[in-house]
Amino acid sequence: MIISLSSCQNGSKNSAEKTDTQTSVNDTLVSTEKTEAVIPFPQNVNILLPTQYRKESTGYPKNVKDKDWYEIYKDPKTEQWNIGKVELKITYGRDECVGEDVMIIKSQHEDAVLFFTPFEGLSANPVTVLEDKMLFPEHDVSFSFDGKEYHLSPVGSCLDENGQIMTIDELRAKTNEELNNNTKISGYRLFFGNAEKSPELAVVENIEYANPTLVWAGDLNNDGLPDLILDLSEFYECQHLYFFLSDKNDQEKPLKKVADLLIVNDC
Repeated sequence: MIISLSSCQNGSKNSAEKTDTQTSVNDTLVSTEKTEAVIPFPQNVNILLPTQYRKESTGYPKNVKDKDWYEIYKDPKTEQWNIGKVELKITYGRDECVGEDVMIIKSQHEDAVLFFTPFEGLSANPVTVLEDKMLFPEHDVSFSFDGKEYHLSPVGSCLDENGQIMTIDELRAKTNEELNNNTKISGYRLFFGNAEKSPELAVVENIEYANPTLVWAGDLNNDGLPDLILDLSEFYECQHLYFFLSDKNDQEKPLKKVADLLIVNDC
């Protein structure tokens, strides 16, 4: 699969400026000027997380070496988020906690959060608008992108330290730090949109001592609409990442889940 990566400026959080055609940092990829061409919404995007996979309980990922993989990572020196093609580092070991063989998948970048198969419009230098924000119920997160305001609105029932359901006022009075790793959430629902429309984005029945988190928000497919990576793990010993891309052709629900992956590494 041949893919052109479109380069956007990271200097502004509100818009992606057009740039002249230039060679990408990856010699096999070419950055192109942003266009208004209609890009079909990607189908069958596969994702992997930089972690270990248990052979028996979860199974090793299939056909990993037969696919092209890209990664999104934050450069610790520049503090910029980047996209690049990656040669996955695959090793094998033993998880003595449960007595299972494991496959360990990583890259050279310790700050990589997601590996994925490519899609049209993929940007080499994605515009980043927000990162690492907790999404507890009644604690909305808002950001401005390309001149528009967007809101992530989580709702759900939370238990306090005594096991009692907190009222909405009690929950709103709590800071994220006070809720951090210290509560159970039931009926978690996350809505995303603007002042005109906020469709439901995700539902998680129960969350135990884990922090629903916006990992990253920005523009990955270079269409001027926000894309999201969310961590909506159900339990503190698991990781459940959700990957959302925008569909400019769908006015009713422009943000859609392309993939999610649950990895459990409990004892």
